[in-house]
Amino acid sequence: MTTPPETRPEPHAQAPLWFAAGAAVFGVLLGGAAVYLGLQGRPAPAVVAPTSADGGCCDLTRSDRPSPRVDGAAPTLADAVASTRDSVVTLRGASGLLGAGVIVDPSGLVLTNFHVVAPQLRVGHSLSEGQTALVVRFANGRELPGTLLIGDREQDIAVLRLQPADTAETFRAVRLGRSADLEVGESVFVVGTPLGLEHSVSSGIVAALDRSHILANHRLSLIQIDASINFGSSGGPLFNLEGELVGITTAMAERAQGIGFAIPSDHIRALLRTFIEGGVRRSGQVGIEANAERDLSAAAYALGYRNGVVVTEVIPGLPAEAAGIRPGDVLVEIRGRRFDAFGEGKEARLRFAQNFVDVVRAAVPGEELAVTVIRGDEKLELSLEIAAASADLQVAVDAEELLGLQLEKTGMTIAGIHPNAEIRNWGAGVERLIGARITQIIGRKIKDRAELGEVLADLRQLVALGRVGTVAIGFALTEGGEILVQDFPIARP
Repeated sequence: MTTPPETRPEPHAQAPLWFAAGAAVFGVLLGGAAVYLGLQGRPAPAVVAPTSADGGCCDLTRSDRPSPRVDGAAPTLADAVASTRDSVVTLRGASGLLGAGVIVDPSGLVLTNFHVVAPQLRVGHSLSEGQTALVVRFANGRELPGTLLIGDREQDIAVLRLQPADTAETFRAVRLGRSADLEVGESVFVVGTPLGLEHSVSSGIVAALDRSHILANHRLSLIQIDASINFGSSGGPLFNLEGELVGITTAMAERAQGIGFAIPSDHIRALLRTFIEGGVRRSGQVGIEANAERDLSAAAYALGYRNGVVVTEVIPGLPAEAAGIRPGDVLVEIRGRRFDAFGEGKEARLRFAQNFVDVVRAAVPGEELAVTVIRGDEKLELSLEIAAASADLQVAVDAEELLGLQLEKTGMTIAGIHPNAEIRNWGAGVERLIGARITQIIGRKIKDRAELGEVLADLRQLVALGRVGTVAIGFALTEGGEILVQDFPIARP
């Protein structure tokens, strides 16, 4: 399933639409040997969504639909399929078949992939002209219009709102399961519309967990399944045999058969909670400072570990402290995975730290991250609940991820150039930017760090929509004078 290019429609008051540039930005500030691990966010408009019968909105932890079997017997695939049938829908647009979706709230909210609905979005058309009007078809043939409420390109998630004639009508919503409870080899099934064959069921097993570098957002960790996935399956639900939603089908391997991927339900739950709460949209943070210069402890080596990082500081009030991580702990596993393949030594430890960074960047506040640390002679398994962080660090994160420029902890002065920054193609002249101060981006004058953050947030939006490759950036140099780089390269995080 090749993700088509998406464009951004004009906003409209009656159907609020949020194009999120990315749900979790995990900042790594490489200052000397230290690696600062934290997550950041930015303001975003509130998302307007219907309320469910109990007064809440999108309570994804419960449903009025019972489990597949109530007699105590083990559920069968047929039981699970029957229990979920009324919650799965097919999506069509002006261009024909788009994919599948699943109802996640009785008020009529449908979850699908962003790339499924992206073909309906066109530049220069307002929502009132109906370009986001979708036809939602149920298994019994009933059709209802749907309107796009939320779209997040980086996370490949979209939420639609059904529009029945009776606005008080409720719908069968799925029960959301915990993807963290999935085990490799566990039986699962997918419901979708492969090749236009509506409400087709394919079964298989969980082939692997925590697969990354699959989607354009390469940090997003996915579930690998061996159930048959074809064009039209995107956006369809992944269920366990209890009939619980444990993922959303998002991609298939182009040159393989029987290899598909799904976005985990735990990630979706946290992401939707962020959407629904509105107000300030934030990523998360864990509050750890680690030092890749320091070798592992003798106890870590004795336990067979060859790679990891030593925690040097735990920031008070953040998830690492709440989880019980202490300075001196050696972080050796992430989600049950160790990284011996990276080798040993400083470079291997830096790669481990960067992998940890990537994992947390893909998380959103409320998600849990399992880690293993060595403390003394003990091996401890801990769980971090990703927390929202202040907006200030986001400025540094965006500057590094988008521009390749590492800022000082305060202000707008450039402390360094990221080793992999595209601007390094300038050659030795790029070093002139160290100590310089950013004065303007795309013609917008920048007086302080807050204004820089606003511009970078807008720039990240444009990058997420595939609309920018280079921009004009002005710098005030340390030796005096200013330069304007007309074609400063922008990276896609």
